This record gives sequence, structure tokens and C-alpha cells, in this order.
Amino acid sequence: MIGGGPAGATVSRILAENDIDVLLFEKKKVIGLPVRCGELLPHPSEMRCLFPKVKDAEALIGPPKNTLANVTEYTELIDPIGNKIKSRFKSNIVFRDKYDQALVKRAMDAGVVVKCGCPVISVSGNGSVRVNDMGTIKQVKARVIVGADGPRSLLTEGFRENYEFSVCYVSIMENVNVDENVVQMYFGKEYAPGAYAWIIPKGKHVANVGLGIRKHFSDSIKIKKYFQKFVEEHPLASKLLDGGRIISSSSKLVPLDGPFSNVVTKQGICIGDAGGFVMPHVGAGIPSALLTGRIGAEAILNYLRGKGKLSDFEKKWRKEIGPRMKNSLRIRKFTDLLLRNGYIDSFFPKRGQQYFEHLIRCDFPFPLKLFSFYLNLRSKARNLS
Repeated sequence: MIGGGPAGATVSRILAENDIDVLLFEKKKVIGLPVRCGELLPHPSEMRCLFPKVKDAEALIGPPKNTLANVTEYTELIDPIGNKIKSRFKSNIVFRDKYDQALVKRAMDAGVVVKCGCPVISVSGNGSVRVNDMGTIKQVKARVIVGADGPRSLLTEGFRENYEFSVCYVSIMENVNVDENVVQMYFGKEYAPGAYAWIIPKGKHVANVGLGIRKHFSDSIKIKKYFQKFVEEHPLASKLLDGGRIISSSSKLVPLDGPFSNVVTKQGICIGDAGGFVMPHVGAGIPSALLTGRIGAEAILNYLRGKGKLSDFEKKWRKEIGPRMKNSLRIRKFTDLLLRNGYIDSFFPKRGQQYFEHLIRCDFPFPLKLFSFYLNLRSKARNLS
């Protein structure tokens, strides 16, 4: 197992619970640090809508109690000119380091051997990996290798051509004055070109604050500058964050084009961010990491027991979460068309409230599909002219 995040911890635990020997390598010395995400999990009740074909989605998503920072009831979208759209969407906000550590502990309790501070250097075609184990290079051979090592996974290097990533900047801030029952998403090319900025309340005047940018929409400005501008100059957000103090900051890549072209390799399978399993319209990765971890474990178990092939993983994820991943990508592309055609400022005030509840739950209503088709034709016509 390469990587000890939610995906790697989940697949490892399930395999170990079924008497499979699992060795997990994690390059970080401390699981879960630094924090590189918004720390938001959809509440189990929301998972029924997000992934209706997954029977155990609610059970997988529930965080251990000691990892829960806050529970929010609403999500609010703020468009570039300050219009607000609020929708009921229940979320669990976690301490991401404690959350990851709890999942890894469950895996260890099941029998998984975990080695932290041991980065995998390379993967060979014969089912072995080279590992830097405390300064000593070792070679380890396994029947199956699972890539759960993020969007630059060693197993998916050949499947990332012409694939788009967003760069995200994440900070934990204290002494902020935010509504602790509302997650906020801010749109606007001045602060988060091609993506959005967020304020996610963790309770006790602490918030996870961050934003993403995309190369095709942004100027050659470093992401930290966009973040500083959002915190200090946004007409609404700056008032909430005024006087806030940054506790920690980090950045990461987020896959935006859906699952990679082939998440099954000769050596094994890729799950979570390593396979591109991130919801493209919001950049959320934890739910799909947990789900692909469970789906991957089932495929591996059947393979090791002679009841299936590793390639069955491809069929299983497409059946259970494939339709929602497709919808998420369609919504992201629709939003791109709104941005490119100058409709973003007018769409949300007129139609945002009507459709926001659908879009945030990964539903893409038919009227929006028609509007997306029209915008796509318009873009093509403009390019030809």
C-alpha cells in the first residue's frame, strides 16, 4: 500500500480484516499533517443523495467522534458581485489530522503494518517497489500494489497527459468571526479564477480558509497572492477574517477531469486522488477516496481468492459511483462555460437559488443540460469566427 490517507487506510483495513497481509508505506512522518484540504465531509444523510447506488456510503462517511470539529447545516454561495444563495446541506467538519490518524489506527488494529516516513521511490513492472526506509533503500515484492499516494501517484504517471489539475491553498485560521453553521463558497476571477474560495467553520472562532485556481483562467500570479487578496480585500470575506491569525498553511494539486484513463495497471490499482477520484465540480476527494477504498478492497479480495480479476475494479467503480462522477464533471464544464461566456454574474441571481440545491448534490437538471449545450455551441461558433 502506497499512501496512508483515507483511501489507503480504508482498503488496507478491509483487506486485513479478511486475513490479507498488508504493508502500508507513508512518506509523511506524521499521518494527516500538514492539512491540505477543506476538512469537510458530507453528513451521512447527504451521502444518500450524492451516491444513491452505493449501499454503504452512509456507514463509510461517518467520522469517529474524537475527530469531529463542527457540524454545519447550510452551504452558502457568494457570486462575484456579492449575491448570496443559501441551501440546506449538512456537513461534518473534521480535524483532518485526527481523522486520518483514526482511520490508520483502525487499519493497524486490524493487522496492517504501517511504516511512516518511508517514501516509495519507484514501482517496477514485476510487482515490487523500492522504498527509502529510514535512509536504507529496500525492495519489497507484493502480489498487488495499491496506489493511494495522491494525484502524482507513481502508478498513474502514464495516464495524466492532457489532464487538468487545480492548485489549492489551504490555511487554518483562528480568531475569525464567521457563522459556525454555514459553509461559504466564494466565486470570482479576482480571488479564485476558474475555481472558488471557501470559509469552512471549525467552531470556537477557527475556520479552514482556502481557495483554488486554474491555469487557464488565472494570470501568472502565485496562489498565495490570490489568498492574501481574498483574506484582506474581498468586500465580504475580509470583514469575517479581519483580525484572524493563520495557524498553518499548505498547498496541493487537485484532479479536475475525473478518474484517470486507466486506474488498473499491471502492478495493481489506483484509488482516491491517485486515480483522479475527486468530484470535479467542488474538488471534494474524501467521499470518493473512502468509496474507492472499499470497492478496491472487494476487487483485490476476489482476485487473490481466484474469483475475479483486478480489472473488475474498473467495472465496479463505474457501476457504483461512475454516474455521479460523470455528473460532477458535466457540472464543472457547465460552470466553465458560464465563466467563459460572461454569464456567471447573471446566472446565479436569476437561476442560482432554483438549481443550487441540485448542483451541490451532483444532480444536473435537464434545463441546465440544454443551456450547457447552447453555451457550448456558442463557444465553438465564436472560436470558428
